[in-house]
Amino acid sequence: MEDRKRFSMRIAITSVFFIGVIVLAIILFIKGKPSSLPLTSTINITADLFCMVLGYVLFACCSIDPREDNRNLYCFLFLLFADVVAAFTDECAWLVDGKADLTFWNWTVNTVYYMTAPCMAFLFWCYVVSYPGIEHKYIKTAKVCLAAGLGLAIGMRLLNLLNGMYFTVTDGVYSRGPVYMLSNLYSYVTILLALVFIICVRKRLHKYQIVTLFTYAVFPLAVGVLTNVFYGLSISSAIIMMVLLFMYCVLNVVKNRERYLTSKELEMATTIQETMLPSIFPPYPDRKEFDIYASMTPAREVGGDFYDFFLIDDDHLALVMADVSGKGVPAALFMMVAKSVLKNQIMSNPGDVAASMRKVNKEICDGNDLDMFVTVWAGVLTLSSGELRYCNAGHESAAHKTGDGGFKLLDEHHYLPMGAFENTPYRESKIFLNKNDKLFLYTDGVTEAEDRHQKRFGKELLIKALDKSMGSVKQIDVTVRDAISEFSDGADQFDDITMLTVEYRGASKHI
Repeated sequence: MEDRKRFSMRIAITSVFFIGVIVLAIILFIKGKPSSLPLTSTINITADLFCMVLGYVLFACCSIDPREDNRNLYCFLFLLFADVVAAFTDECAWLVDGKADLTFWNWTVNTVYYMTAPCMAFLFWCYVVSYPGIEHKYIKTAKVCLAAGLGLAIGMRLLNLLNGMYFTVTDGVYSRGPVYMLSNLYSYVTILLALVFIICVRKRLHKYQIVTLFTYAVFPLAVGVLTNVFYGLSISSAIIMMVLLFMYCVLNVVKNRERYLTSKELEMATTIQETMLPSIFPPYPDRKEFDIYASMTPAREVGGDFYDFFLIDDDHLALVMADVSGKGVPAALFMMVAKSVLKNQIMSNPGDVAASMRKVNKEICDGNDLDMFVTVWAGVLTLSSGELRYCNAGHESAAHKTGDGGFKLLDEHHYLPMGAFENTPYRESKIFLNKNDKLFLYTDGVTEAEDRHQKRFGKELLIKALDKSMGSVKQIDVTVRDAISEFSDGADQFDDITMLTVEYRGASKHI
């Protein structure tokens, strides 16, 4: 939340800068009496104004719909910023050229203009390197060397104020220095290094990405050569801005398409996951011995939590609550496998929950190359007697409500999560539920829900929320969910929130 506020603040400040520069540029152009300017100056200044306006439009697009990844978004925005500065200083240079009383400003704006070229080359290199997301010591070393080179290039431009090797201003008239071509050396070398990097990592990029990134390098280089040959032509900033617009449009149109396809796949995955979890309540309206309700709210489109309940036979009800390590699609796929295997084993061996979990654990451990694991609370309730046999594999302790009393966490033995160690010696525990007893199962997304100050909901608040609700199993679920929402106060949900409540209505033999 704070990062978003900082980003929004930076966007607002930068917007003021862009608008201010454009307005100032227009005012200066009008005061410069366009009709009295040479045709070449008018053409160049018009190109610069076009560059600044286009730069702000592109900046607005990036701000409203920032499709770039965080690692290179700022590189792209700084490129825009540098190009707008280049356009503004170029316009000022044309406006003050030939005016002896503005010699100081001629030196100043041209010096700043000369600084923008190496800065943009360095920023382009940073953008290209960050695009495929590769981190390597050679890349870090190259970045340090290029940063040092950028400092040297800027230092040489400041030194030009003393020796005039790149340009001079005599009686208000700008002219190129004897070694003007050397001023482009750093920019050309840096861009060429960026092209070499693109070629080296071409297997990580799509063809359209390679072509688009090459475009940025080729066009400015070609225009740079052209302006070196034809003195008086100064359209580099406008060309670069058009290429940046091309980069944004091409890269983001394709990215939007990929995101659309990904979103459709996630929607399908969400639908599949929802169909795998029981969602019709009451699930067994003809059975009067119990009532049950469950819900899951994933932190992402798909989650790693899952719950399950099913009748093994007329007298036994299986209850499962689990939480897979990780989030997103990998956790959801692992969840589907774990859920199916658990159900099959419990159905095959209803008399021993721990034995079923030992078999499931071995199956999960076999071929678990990703080292994922799942915490599981599984139990079998005998409906005729109220006997509940269960086993806890590293999961949250269940909360038990006896009759008219309050909820209390069961004093359970927590074994290792399933998938962590192949030979975990799971053992089952046993309690008896009396008439009107309730059992509440949940994942750590409930107790670890955070507010804006990173304070956790915790087990104490959970028990208080449970005790507040004296209604149906669904009302218990709603009450706890409302308590979490009130506690979080709009803070982002970082973990799946899954709950299951069962009420035993049958008469127990052990009253």
